[in-house]
Amino acid sequence: MSPSPPPAPGWYADPHGGPQQRYWDGTQWTDHVQNASPPTGAAAPAAAAAPPKKRHTVRNILGIVAALVIVMVVISALSGGGADDPAAPGDAAAAKDTAAKGATKKGCGTTATDDCTPRVAQGQAVTVDALTWRVQGVRTATQLGDPDTFGEKADGRFVVVKLSVTSNHDEAVTLTDTMVKLEIEGTTYDSDTTALIGSGETPFFLDDLGPDITKRGTVVFDVPPSKIGRPMALRFGEMGLGTSHAYVTIRP
Repeated sequence: MSPSPPPAPGWYADPHGGPQQRYWDGTQWTDHVQNASPPTGAAAPAAAAAPPKKRHTVRNILGIVAALVIVMVVISALSGGGADDPAAPGDAAAAKDTAAKGATKKGCGTTATDDCTPRVAQGQAVTVDALTWRVQGVRTATQLGDPDTFGEKADGRFVVVKLSVTSNHDEAVTLTDTMVKLEIEGTTYDSDTTALIGSGETPFFLDDLGPDITKRGTVVFDVPPSKIGRPMALRFGEMGLGTSHAYVTIRP
């Protein structure tokens, strides 16, 4: 006589004598129990639901995070991104070029180019468009010349600047009063040629300058009295339409 088959999975009276039902999974008694609703010893219907499975959400999340960390470590190692790794030759060259450009902006000499705008103190010379300029002296005045003849009285206050300029061109060039301007706290002032004509000063107005020749002259600017004592700078530009220029700070 063959042994009878084991009972189907379901809830049964606890074989250990407990007051609750215990779940039989078809091969063994499990640790899952529930309150006994049917009479003791009566088998629950075969279609009774199996006990809920344990959730492992936290464990799964931790596993995913650990896997991502491992992947990031492997990628970093393969790419050679360590802080102590020597820089590639291209990176070193780029860094050197950047440093050179920074040095050029901070102090690029006294000759104006498209990449260099010199800023020097009074007493130093600057070269713009092959013309070398130097400030010889600065003063202020309320009027220039005799007001009864051709003299001029300032609307504000005149800033009078004596200059020298030397040409490095290989032919004669023509100087104009538009080549020199005055800047005070972001405001630009044009020279006042009319005031110079009646003062007896020598202006830089449509004057020719030959090669290797030095000329001395005066430029004057009419500025508000409130600007006197503020930081000032002469702006020397090119003769034509070029944009390179240089600055010389002045103190009246």
